[in-house]
Amino acid sequence: MEIFKNDFGCELHGLNINSLTEKDEKIIKSSLYENRLVIIKNQTLTNQEYVDFANKFATPVPYLQENYHHPDHKEIFVSSNIQKTKDKMGVARTGGYWHSDTAFEQNPKVLTMLMPKVMPKTIKRTTRFIDMAKVYQAMSLKQQQTLSKMTFIHSGRWRYKVRPEDINLDLTEILAMIHAVQPPVEHPAVITHPFTKEKIIYASRGFTIEVKNEGLDQSKVILDELFDFAEQAQFIKEVTWNLGDLIIWDNRFLQHSSGRQAAVGENLQAEITKEEETMMFRITLLDGMPLCDSLRENAGVAIPEMEV
Repeated sequence: MEIFKNDFGCELHGLNINSLTEKDEKIIKSSLYENRLVIIKNQTLTNQEYVDFANKFATPVPYLQENYHHPDHKEIFVSSNIQKTKDKMGVARTGGYWHSDTAFEQNPKVLTMLMPKVMPKTIKRTTRFIDMAKVYQAMSLKQQQTLSKMTFIHSGRWRYKVRPEDINLDLTEILAMIHAVQPPVEHPAVITHPFTKEKIIYASRGFTIEVKNEGLDQSKVILDELFDFAEQAQFIKEVTWNLGDLIIWDNRFLQHSSGRQAAVGENLQAEITKEEETMMFRITLLDGMPLCDSLRENAGVAIPEMEV
């Protein structure tokens, strides 16, 4: 195995996912926590091999909405805009906003694994990332102390994709349904990574909706100021994907946004139909450690040994 560190994340070369040793797995995990993101290059995997690796690496957890599931592998979340009947599956145009996967759940999935399946022919397929540990480090001590006393409330309600079966529901009913299935949850505004011990701001514009014990107006002021700071160009890193890449990142550290351009203008549907075909297979996982160090005692979790 060869490890190449980039400006952001690292690439692992010379690996065969189907024949990893226990030492290989430890190196991959320690590289992940150190670099936030790893790209295992030049992999040719069947869907079953992809799922098998995910089960060996950590604990895959299917997404809560079944319409995102691969028809044969519920662990795989399918992001695809392919409209041909034979190839149509999953949901189109996912993740085009800053977020950390499943942060709106009580027990968020802390790792994300991504495998490109169909790539655009004329444009690059990218994802943008923000390392929220670096954002925390860039703040003043007073800002850090203020944030560390806060609790944020998270919900996926504003990112819900309306389904055909929702057609006769009004927006109030849809929001009530979302709340019944997945009520808003609380997480510390600043978490301590259970392995690296780094402080991280756990928040994103996509899913963080309120500051606990603050009114809506004051919450908006606090969160807008935070996200305007975090989303500065100096913190954003963009990664280009290629077929054969197997990508893994740590959702504790990273919020991300797909690189696609948002549709704008009066005729949004016309803009969307111009987008080139793309398909990505995502698996979200638990890694045996809690979201943050403060939850360790309640969870009774031991930190695994890693290669460093």
